[in-house]
Amino acid sequence: MPQANDFDGGLDRPIGSLRSGTESARNATNDAAHDATRNATQRGVARANDSSDRSLPCCGRDSGPCDACEERKKPQRDLERFVTLLMKGDRAGCRDFVREQLNDGRSAIEVLEHLVWPACSIIDGWSRRDRIGAVHQACATMLLSQLVQRLEAGIPRKPARCRQVLVASGPKPLEELAAEIFAGLAEADGFEVVFLGGGVESDDLFEEIGARSPTFMVSYAASGSDAAALRRLLTALREQKPVPGLRVGAGGGVFSRAPGLAEELGVDFSGDSPFDLLEALRREACAVPARAKGARAA
Repeated sequence: MPQANDFDGGLDRPIGSLRSGTESARNATNDAAHDATRNATQRGVARANDSSDRSLPCCGRDSGPCDACEERKKPQRDLERFVTLLMKGDRAGCRDFVREQLNDGRSAIEVLEHLVWPACSIIDGWSRRDRIGAVHQACATMLLSQLVQRLEAGIPRKPARCRQVLVASGPKPLEELAAEIFAGLAEADGFEVVFLGGGVESDDLFEEIGARSPTFMVSYAASGSDAAALRRLLTALREQKPVPGLRVGAGGGVFSRAPGLAEELGVDFSGDSPFDLLEALRREACAVPARAKGARAA
């Protein structure tokens, strides 16, 4: 089983790869790597976690933190533990940890929002700063995708809204994973979802929109090149109008990093996370009348 990269020591130096054949050298390297991975995870969790620790400081008792202080820190510790399991590629450990969260009374949506999605954000941030190797990112992303599918199966379904949502994403695995989370949330919320996956070309997506005549089209993107592709698609949709009345939504890191970009592109609604995007979709759905399945907008 591959070990996690030593983030503080450089991506080109895998853990446990010292050429010395002695057992003591291997053990020393693994111990140092474990500490480096733990420290990197702690830093990533601290950056990604907008918990109440900053606004609700510890009570400062001489005898140590009180129970309330410890309870506030638990989500951060859980996230740190979960990311560490992902970086190790510990499939069974990740499944057991998620099961533990559910057994503690958390709903599938709560686990997705407060554990899985923050972990996605941490790994995406590491990737952008070249703090994680491609192998370990792929392993963690695959594990997260499998867990997302399991959790989505446990989300209670709401009554059908009779509105179809066509969902696509950028080509990167973490973009596709974020779109997958959104697609599962929207489906559980009563929308009829068609998830096309990542990297669909603008021309192909345009043809699919015309063929399916959805009520909404949502693109989840994270990079500048994704925004350029979405701009081309929106221009074609406005000029040719294959589905009159189509509402287009967008989400992802590129829009949170560039305030006003969504408005500049002319999308109808947007959200930084899959959960924000679902809320925006709900608001749009309240303003758009349902139409019969397969019928085109007037």
